[in-house]
Amino acid sequence: MRTTDTTTTATTATTMNGTATGTANATTTGTTSDTTFVRYSHEIAAAVTLPSGARALVAPGPLTAAAGIALTTACAALSTRLALLAFLADPQADEPIGITGHDPFTEPTPPALVGAGPEPDRERVRRAGDRCVDAWRLWTQDRGSGQSVVGVAGALGLGAWCAWAVHAEARAATRARYALDLRSQDPLARLVLRSCTLGVRAAWRG
Repeated sequence: MRTTDTTTTATTATTMNGTATGTANATTTGTTSDTTFVRYSHEIAAAVTLPSGARALVAPGPLTAAAGIALTTACAALSTRLALLAFLADPQADEPIGITGHDPFTEPTPPALVGAGPEPDRERVRRAGDRCVDAWRLWTQDRGSGQSVVGVAGALGLGAWCAWAVHAEARAATRARYALDLRSQDPLARLVLRSCTLGVRAAWRG
């Protein structure tokens, strides 16, 4: 969008990734870039592809290239990753009907994040973690596919949590390190790696 001698006001919302809260006023002369869209494009795409990404995690058969893109795109925001995590941890959730991103202001943190609550289907979670790794492998084979590094790292972070949740701590730590190699501040990967380093295990292990 281009404007001439206009004043634009953009309101940004707080996210769990540490973005700014408040209203920013910008006066421009000549041209104005769509700064807000560029800055939050991966969060918008993550929200749109969330149901497809959830289905990609639990679908039968090998992960297709299209499903891999949907999965990494859906993992590009922490709010959507937490929704995917809660979906995987819910033993009653077969289809992601009505799934939406986690809202930290109105919803409690999913207990499964720290290994609490009902024990999920171990095989379902294990398989979802493997599919996260498959999505990363597909990306390494075609880095021109348009996927964001944020989303790929996010998928690996989710895959790390899946391994931790089924008590495969060594695998979880490896996946978390690969995620952090791509994006050093990935919050989910950092949490999983710290849990593995400190020997913190999911309560489901007993």
